Amino acid sequence: MKTIIIGLNWLGDIIMSFPAIMAAAGSGEVHIITRPHLAQVYHLADLPVKIHQVATNANPVEVIRQLQPLRKLKADNIIVLPDSLRAAIIAKLCKSSISTGFATQFRSWLLTNAVKKPDNFVEMHESELHFRLIKEAGLTQLASTPELKPNRFQDGFFVKLADRLGLEPDHDYMVLAPGAAFGAAKRWPPAKFSQLAGLLASHFGLPLLVTGSLSENQIVEEICRNSSARLINAAGKTDLHELACLLSHARALIANDSGTMHLAALYATPTIVPVGPTDMVRTGPLNGNFSGVYSAENCPKAPCRQRTCPLKNHVCMESIAPQAVFA
Repeated sequence: MKTIIIGLNWLGDIIMSFPAIMAAAGSGEVHIITRPHLAQVYHLADLPVKIHQVATNANPVEVIRQLQPLRKLKADNIIVLPDSLRAAIIAKLCKSSISTGFATQFRSWLLTNAVKKPDNFVEMHESELHFRLIKEAGLTQLASTPELKPNRFQDGFFVKLADRLGLEPDHDYMVLAPGAAFGAAKRWPPAKFSQLAGLLASHFGLPLLVTGSLSENQIVEEICRNSSARLINAAGKTDLHELACLLSHARALIANDSGTMHLAALYATPTIVPVGPTDMVRTGPLNGNFSGVYSAENCPKAPCRQRTCPLKNHVCMESIAPQAVFA
């Protein structure tokens, strides 16, 4: 049995799809279609799959060219995890016998097995919806989603990484991740991260590593500059594998709702998140060691799931005190 799975397009979404992919892999040969910059994510988990890098957002002629090896596979099934029309068109181009995906964005005519979303899908976690597609395609007999299984890092890799960033490999440390790619509404204010860092440093006496992308360096620099604690600025200094390695060894992570939050779930790293516009019922991390800290004030729009605050005051994040996150 050969199955193609069209992967998702955000780091956190991909990690939430890992249990469904693991379940599908039990039925035979599994091939993943993913955009090139996301291929590295799949190597972090213990997934017996083959990765195909396809720039699915390229022009149609280029997409068809990159899909040629997958068209030659003559797959028995293709699972369309994204809800987009584009993903369903790509599934059609792959020429599999059966294509399974949710009946969204008027794409049912492109899928041989268009599945209606459950009436209560807004109350379901995204990982459960991905798993439902695998079940609907008949690719697993499991009653529930399997647990995440990460690949482990060699000790030497961590030692070299820690040394480069100024960490002692044999000592505990915590990680702060103040960024969030989806939008500013998810970001707890830098000033509050600075205050929290001071509380953590005075109580635990552990090194505090502040991570982020290169584009988030300004936020990280502001936090480091305004905190009473000595912080290590690692913004833009790690790739995905290195960040994952750091999270796997960290005593704890304090992060916004972000890909980093989901990445930490692979390693069950204790994680604390100031929660604002996010609906954690649907997109919370698959992490038994996760704690969310919620707004001290009621917002009539919460959880709004918006990139920018619809009320323009960010009350859901502004009302979360550093002391509450510390506690």
